[in-house]
Amino acid sequence: EDVGAVTCPVLVRNKNKYLLLKKTRDIHPDHIGGWESPGGKIEPGENAENAALREIKEETKLNCKIIKELEHLELEKNGVKTSTRVYLAEAKNRKVKLSDEHSDFRWVSYDEIDKLDNAIYKDLLKKYVREVEKISL
Repeated sequence: EDVGAVTCPVLVRNKNKYLLLKKTRDIHPDHIGGWESPGGKIEPGENAENAALREIKEETKLNCKIIKELEHLELEKNGVKTSTRVYLAEAKNRKVKLSDEHSDFRWVSYDEIDKLDNAIYKDLLKKYVREVEKISL
């Protein structure tokens, strides 16, 4: 896989719940079947904010508005380095239509994240949601 990919995960929020998607494929086999935020790789020549909105649209068909860029993150797993630009976005509704990248979706509150048995990077997810909870609209 490409090393040094830049991804743009997005916390998609609607009425104080956050959208998580269940993965059907991933370069890390242990992530398959795990819950993650929408988002994906930034294409060459694309800015991160546009990439974030494009990925949400591709994965969920939701129209969203980016509210804020959150803290950058550098991840490394099995030798694959990923630089992430994390965003908070507001969804106008909850009418999710999944692509084949995901098999299921769920809107969760902060407390419900702990009840998911296989949230990917659960501690990071909770950290970001907690941060966002402090930011009022």
